[in-house]
Amino acid sequence: MGLFQKRGKWFIDYTYQGKRVRECVGTSKRMAENALAVRKTEILQGRYQMKKAGKIHFSEFAKTYMEYAKVEKKSWLRDQVALNSMLPHLGKYYLNAITARVIEEYKAQRSKEVKPATTNRDLSTLRHLLNTAVKWEILVVSPYKNIRFLRVDNVQDRILNDEEVGKLLRACNGHVYSIVLTALHTGMRLNEILTLKWSNIDLEQKGITLINTKNNRTRKIPINSVMMELLSGIKAKSNSEYVFVFDRSNLPVASIKTAFNKAIKRAGIPHLKFHSLRHTFSSNLVKAGVDLVTVKDLLGHQSITTTMRYAHSAPESKQRAVAVLEKLVRDGDVSEYDTKLTPRVFPPNQQPRYIIKPYRDAAVAQLVERRTRNA
Repeated sequence: MGLFQKRGKWFIDYTYQGKRVRECVGTSKRMAENALAVRKTEILQGRYQMKKAGKIHFSEFAKTYMEYAKVEKKSWLRDQVALNSMLPHLGKYYLNAITARVIEEYKAQRSKEVKPATTNRDLSTLRHLLNTAVKWEILVVSPYKNIRFLRVDNVQDRILNDEEVGKLLRACNGHVYSIVLTALHTGMRLNEILTLKWSNIDLEQKGITLINTKNNRTRKIPINSVMMELLSGIKAKSNSEYVFVFDRSNLPVASIKTAFNKAIKRAGIPHLKFHSLRHTFSSNLVKAGVDLVTVKDLLGHQSITTTMRYAHSAPESKQRAVAVLEKLVRDGDVSEYDTKLTPRVFPPNQQPRYIIKPYRDAAVAQLVERRTRNA
């Protein structure tokens, strides 16, 4: 058993039941060493089965992968779109011939066609596909290592102020109004709203229980007075298991894309995405003083880091925040310090009087003491 390199690629060489086997691993010697160690362990434990490792075209395995994804993944439609973009570039390769360089070439080409975020989602699908091939023992190791995602600015700053919310609601008609209002008062995702059933709602306990969530975790959302009035009105007229249905057909609403785009156009708020209503919900909570942990639970995030992307501060909130500092260390006039926070020199009989409140941070007290000493 051993390793050898040929034309820039590393191969593992071993014997199984008297037959010599060679496998191409890739361009990394370390990956080849790891692959050889895996083969040795499989042979010693009797788990190795003779096969043509990786001797299957990417296009062929992509079909098998999609059958698996349709059962196991809610985002399988997104995977299908990603694979369709990969086939022209990767479809001709055998799985074991796909190297990090091939993936980098695909990433460079794809980034010229779509935005960085879309390229990264495609790469994520490719990584999962290759890891699945390793899991099913079609590949020895995945070539997707040390491949970096493109840099993306994930911060979403688009939130609606009170005036824009009013304009949007007045521009919405029928079920679109109810769906938009629900998003603004619950922070639910569009798919969660469209698939909401009466069995998920308890009007007596004033709560919504979401089961079919993005991360497969059950989430409970309290109902406020606005939602109580809305849902009670819909419930009185409904004879469907779904909350939001078309008036004439009584069929559940599957999409509001066209109607929503018309509404934002009438409201004079172009380029607004429905997901921005979720950002608006979280930002309004933070502005009202709700702690981030509670906001995280209402949004259904697993990490508070994600919540912080949603919890935008309004400019007036930031202004109020820094204004608090004006009273932290002195009770005198702001004019005692110039705009550059440089201490002014006062005559001995006109020194400003500082008050350090007992609950202030020790660092603040030290700062005041130092500035008083230097005055």
